Amino acid sequence: KRLGGLPRAEDQEGRWRWAYTHERLVRARNSVNRLIGAEVLFTYTDPQFEGALPAMNNQIEGATNAPLRQLLRDHRGMRLTRRIKAIFWWCYMHTENPLPPAQILKIMPTDTQIEAQWEHASRTHPAAGVIPRWGDAIAWHDLHHTSPHRNNWD
Repeated sequence: KRLGGLPRAEDQEGRWRWAYTHERLVRARNSVNRLIGAEVLFTYTDPQFEGALPAMNNQIEGATNAPLRQLLRDHRGMRLTRRIKAIFWWCYMHTENPLPPAQILKIMPTDTQIEAQWEHASRTHPAAGVIPRWGDAIAWHDLHHTSPHRNNWD
């Protein structure tokens, strides 16, 4: 109900009180204002930082996980054991002092070992078997190129 154009709500005792029309938006705004006031949000605008700041300051997501996700996207359709091996190989080749490929093959897990570990993890965490995995389905943009613009952001 409204009284004089102001939104009002009835409380538990039946009394009318003033209330925001979009209370969730007001809470979100107040939350952002608190973070800015605590100098936690938009810290890159602080004048004490001189020079250019990196566009991506989360090194785990930008430097490690992004190339791994790209590797899986580029090799869609590989079976699970091959995808896991590709991740192992990528991680090992990006260590400081990788061994030569012949020695890596000696220590790299076999398909049987990977499948055994996957089965063990699936029994321990049953939800993992329900979650769709990379390469399990056909992507629309792999088959349809209707635009010169990139459309593979999934």
